[in-house]
Amino acid sequence: MVPDEKRLKEDFKWLTKNTASIQKKNAGKFVAVVNKSIAGLGKTAKEAYEKAKKAFPDKEPLLDMVPQKEFLLL
Repeated sequence: MVPDEKRLKEDFKWLTKNTASIQKKNAGKFVAVVNKSIAGLGKTAKEAYEKAKKAFPDKEPLLDMVPQKEFLLL
């Protein structure tokens, strides 16, 4: 397994576990997660990505959009 791949899986698990609390303050925004924390936040994915890369230039962030409210993914 590629080292970044393992970290991305862990970041995904962290994001899934913490979506409800992240949603309270950041609904409708994009988040970039690195090392189980929000490394970038923005109105666009590009903005969140760029902030995360500035903070962690050697790591690839996990990007996601925080939903406005609960939703069902099919």
